[in-house]
Amino acid sequence: MEKIQSKLRGIPETMLIPLRARYLESKLPDGIIKDPKTIEILDAIGSDFSGKKEVSKGTQVGTAVRTEILDERTSLFLINNPEAIVVNLGCGLDTRFHRLDNGTVTWFDLDVPEAIELRKNFFTQTERFKFIARSAFDFSWMEQIPKRRPILIIAEGLLMYFPGKAVRRLLKNIGKAFPRAEMLIEAMSPFIANRSDSHPDLKGYDASFKWGIKSGKEIAQWGINARFLNEWFYFERHRDRWPLIVRIMTLLPAFRKGMKIIHLKFRGQ
Repeated sequence: MEKIQSKLRGIPETMLIPLRARYLESKLPDGIIKDPKTIEILDAIGSDFSGKKEVSKGTQVGTAVRTEILDERTSLFLINNPEAIVVNLGCGLDTRFHRLDNGTVTWFDLDVPEAIELRKNFFTQTERFKFIARSAFDFSWMEQIPKRRPILIIAEGLLMYFPGKAVRRLLKNIGKAFPRAEMLIEAMSPFIANRSDSHPDLKGYDASFKWGIKSGKEIAQWGINARFLNEWFYFERHRDRWPLIVRIMTLLPAFRKGMKIIHLKFRGQ
C-alpha cells in the first residue's frame, strides 16, 4: 500500500519521536506498554527513521514510562469522574483515548492544523471524541470546551519547546477559563532543558527545548491560582530498562528528578 506522507516541520514534526518510541516498545515481548494503534499508524506513514532520526533507547524507555504514568493518572481521574472532559494539548499522533475510553468521557485532541490533518488519516471524530485544529497558545480553543463537567487537561511532549513566559501565560489562561480543572504536565529540569543540543533525538529535527522546572511546586508560586498535587519521576521506574549511561547519570540529583509528570489543580475564582 502507498504510504501516507508527513508534511510536518519544526516542533510539530517532533510528534514522530514518541510515535516511533511507542512503536518500538510495543514490539517488545516484555514492553512497558502495548499500543497496537501506534503500530498501525507508523506502519502506514512514510517516515525515514534511519541514522540521526532513529529513536534512542533512552527516549524509547522514557516515552514508555511517561505513557504509563499518564495512562495511570488519567484512568484514575476517569474512575472518579466517569463523564469528565479530557483535553489533550499538542496531541500529535497520541492514541490515549483509544486505550482509556470508558464509554462516557468526552475527549478533545488539540493540535496545529497540519497535525490534525495527519490525524484524520487514522482517527474518526465522534460525539465523544473530537479534534480542535489550533495551537494550544491560541486561547480561542478554550471557548469550545464545555465547562459544567470535571475537566482534565494533558500537556505531554509540548511545553518544554516554549519559553517559560509562554508556559506561564498558557497556564494562567487555563486557570481563568477552567477554574476547577486538573492538569497533567510533562516537564523537564533546567539541567536537561539547557542541553537540548546534545539530546540524541532532536538532532534530526528543527526544534529545541526552551523551558525547564526543578519541581512542579514552583508553579504554585506563579500566582496563577494553581495548587501542586504531586509529581512522578521517570527515572524511578523500570530502572533495569534504562541504558547504563542513564543509570549512571541518575546518581546526580539534578538529573535523577529531571523528567517528570506534574499534577496541578486550579483553585477556582
